[in-house]
Amino acid sequence: MSATTLEEGREIQLMAADESMVAMISRAEIDQQIATAKRYPRSIKRFVDEATAMVTLNESIAQQCIYALPRDGKVVEGASARFGEIVASAWGNCRAGARVVNDSGEFVTAQGVFHDLERNVAITYEVQRRITNKSGSRFSADMIGVTANAACSIALRNAILKGVPKAFWETLYQKARAVVAGDIKTLANKRAEAIKQFQIYGVTEAQILAKLGREGVADIAVDDLVVLFGLLTAIRDGDTTPEQAFSDDGNPAATGRKELDPYSKADFDKNLPSWRQAIAGGKKTADQIIAMVSSKGVLSEEMKAAIREPISAAQQDTTPSLFEQIKGQIENAASVDTLDIAADLIGSIQDQSQREQLTALYQKRTDELMNG
Repeated sequence: MSATTLEEGREIQLMAADESMVAMISRAEIDQQIATAKRYPRSIKRFVDEATAMVTLNESIAQQCIYALPRDGKVVEGASARFGEIVASAWGNCRAGARVVNDSGEFVTAQGVFHDLERNVAITYEVQRRITNKSGSRFSADMIGVTANAACSIALRNAILKGVPKAFWETLYQKARAVVAGDIKTLANKRAEAIKQFQIYGVTEAQILAKLGREGVADIAVDDLVVLFGLLTAIRDGDTTPEQAFSDDGNPAATGRKELDPYSKADFDKNLPSWRQAIAGGKKTADQIIAMVSSKGVLSEEMKAAIREPISAAQQDTTPSLFEQIKGQIENAASVDTLDIAADLIGSIQDQSQREQLTALYQKRTDELMNG
């Protein structure tokens, strides 16, 4: 037997020993956690009390406990990832986690695991998310990361809510739902708040009413508020986008909106620098810009990718200030729609005098377009 063979044999033996040692340590940790859980068993009453206190702590927390997603022309409502985190924390004596287990090129697969140490019951749940666009091209590395994180969050939630019997958390969910819905006394304020939150994502009042099937804002009922705040949670958590939430199979006409023309390439190239700088400065997110622009015209996948593309430090150094870009966008606006998109960015300017200057310029340009 040669020296090389001996060396390879030693290396294989050492690797096997290392793997065996890791397995032993991991098993010992779990055994110790199970022993501790048996020594200090959970109290169902304490679980209910603690979880109730958390899900009803305030309206913001309660809203984050509910998600809503459009499916086949309907809106499906359920417990969110935040709700799952609260349940796991209050349940105690458990282990939970999630990770990406596969990237097939077209889909990313995340696996969520929940282990009830006290009862020695383990649940594993897998979730797939597409990482290619309509043309079959893969997302950028950043977007793949965002999609993978969203998939992990959903897989973890599903594992937790399967591992903890629904009989124990269903009442908690209904209490969170009641806080979100409020009552007739708070209805008007909650309507206004929901509409205001959606405007951040470029969603109009008409789109909201079309999604709910209501004629006017005064017709929005208490249960409708649960759906609206659930949609907001789903958008914020990355489960859906404003475009998907307020369309039916990608058809804008299904929500009662007018059929939009493709967004002008010339206008897009002219306005892109100001949008990207607003994103780089943390004034708006890429999804907010996309939703805002999509309300005026249909964006291609390439346009969306260009908006999401990060700006390097070198590019920022050679890019005109956001004030100058918005000013130029307003001055060169060829239509009221294009002008309105520029106006939406005025709030991104921190200097009050500059905001006032842009507002005055916007009003002047509006008069010119309307009367010219």
